Amino acid sequence: MRKARLSPFQMLDRLIPVESLDSEGLLIYRNLSVADDENAVREGIVHLLDRLCILGRVQRLSRVDGDGVTRLKYRDLVTLDTIGIALPRVEERTSAPKGPAPATALPTPDPGIEPAEAAQVMPEAPAERSVRLNDAVLEAIAASSRRIDLAGALDHLYDLLRESVDFDRIAVFKSRGLSNSQAGTLSELDEVYRWPDEERLSPNHLKTLVEAEGRMVHIPDITSDERFGRHFAKNLGGSLLVAPLKAEAYVYGVLEIWSERSGSFDEADLGIVEFVGEFAGGLIKRRLEVEELIFIDHTSQIHNRRYFEEQLTREIERCKRTGNSLALLVADLDDFKQVNDTLGHAAGDSVLRQVAQILSDNARQVDIVARYGGEEFVVILPDITGESAVAVAERIRSAVESHRFITGMPDDPTRGLTISIGCALYPLDAKSRADLIDKADRVALYEAKRAGKNRIVFWKDTQSR
Repeated sequence: MRKARLSPFQMLDRLIPVESLDSEGLLIYRNLSVADDENAVREGIVHLLDRLCILGRVQRLSRVDGDGVTRLKYRDLVTLDTIGIALPRVEERTSAPKGPAPATALPTPDPGIEPAEAAQVMPEAPAERSVRLNDAVLEAIAASSRRIDLAGALDHLYDLLRESVDFDRIAVFKSRGLSNSQAGTLSELDEVYRWPDEERLSPNHLKTLVEAEGRMVHIPDITSDERFGRHFAKNLGGSLLVAPLKAEAYVYGVLEIWSERSGSFDEADLGIVEFVGEFAGGLIKRRLEVEELIFIDHTSQIHNRRYFEEQLTREIERCKRTGNSLALLVADLDDFKQVNDTLGHAAGDSVLRQVAQILSDNARQVDIVARYGGEEFVVILPDITGESAVAVAERIRSAVESHRFITGMPDDPTRGLTISIGCALYPLDAKSRADLIDKADRVALYEAKRAGKNRIVFWKDTQSR
C-alpha cells in the first residue's frame, strides 16, 4: 500500500528528531513551527536535515534535479525511516545554514494580551503560541539532548525550567500506557522528579484530558477556575500548568508546574514549558527506541539480562540512599530441556513467552522482570519485606504450576510445567550486587532444584540446614 503523502507541516511534526538538534537547529525548528508558508517550511526542513547529516543522525541518500524541482531523500539512522522531500530547484549546500530563513522569523507576541486571557486553551483549539527562546534556553536544551542517560537529560531540563520559570513545585507523571508497558518502565523519571502520585495537585481527569488532547492546560487562578477549580483541594490556591510530554502523536505523560501565587505564569513561561514538554517527550521516545533495540529479549518479549543488570545496580544504589530493602528472585523452569528435545525450539520459544507473561502478570507493577538466559528468569522486587517477597514468589510458582502451556504441536497441544525459585534479600543477605545474584542463583535456586523442584527457597533458609 502506498504511504500517504505528508504535508510539510506534518513532516516537521512527525519526522524531524528534535531531540538530536543542536542549539541553532532548535532555533530553526522553533521558527518553522509558527510559520504559515508551506514553501518556507519545506526549505527549513531541508536546512534541518542537512544539519542532522552533519551531526550524524541523518544520512543523505540521494539528490535528483529536474524540471525545476530538487528531490532529496534522507534516512534517519536511528529509526531507519526514509524521508523524501521535493522543493523548487536549490543550489547544493556544502555546509549547514547559520540560522533560520528570514521568511520564518518568529512573530512578536502581542503585549496587550493578558496572561489570563491567553491561557484558556482547553478544550477549544488554541491559537499558535509564539515565544522567542533566547540563546541560553536553546543551549540548555541542546545540552540535555547530548546526555546519554535519560535521567541526566531530564535533569538538565529541570534546571532550565528552574532558571527560566518562577514556580514552587514541579513533577512528571507517566501516562497509563507507558506505566503498563514492558518496554517503558523508565524508572529514571522517579529519580528526577520526586513527587509521589498521591501528592498530585491536579485532579486525575485533568491529567487524562491533557493526555487525550495533547495540549497544555493553564489555570491562572485555581480558586476561581470554573472548569476544574471545584476538583482541587479546598485549601489549594495559586496557578498551575499541566503540559503533555508529547512526541509525534503519542503522549508519554504530563509535566505539572505549580506556583502558590495566582497569575504567576506569563505567555513566555507558557511557551517555554510547552516547548520543554515536547522536547522531553522526544527524549523519552528516543530512550524507548533504544530500550527496544538493546534491552528487550525478542524471544520472550520482556527485558533482557543487560537491562536487569543495569536496573539491579540502580535499585541497590536506591536502597543505599533510602535504607529500604529489595528482593531478587531467580526462577528456572523445571525440565525445560524436554520441551525443546521433544517438541522443538519453536514450541520452546512459545513456552518461554508464556512464562514471561505469567511472571509479568503476577509481579507487582514496580517490579522488574527479565530473562536471565535460557529458561532462567529474574525478578527485582524493590522496597519489599521478606514476607511480601515470599507472597510474590509463591504467586508466580502457583500460576506456572496451574497453567497449561500451549505448544502449537497437534500431537501435544498443551503441556504442564513447574518452576523453581531462589531468593535473596539486599542488604540483609548480601552486601553487593554480585553477592546477591550468587546467593539467589547458585545457592538458593540450586537448593530448590536439589530438594525436588517446583518450590521456593530463600538463601537464609539454606543456612540452617
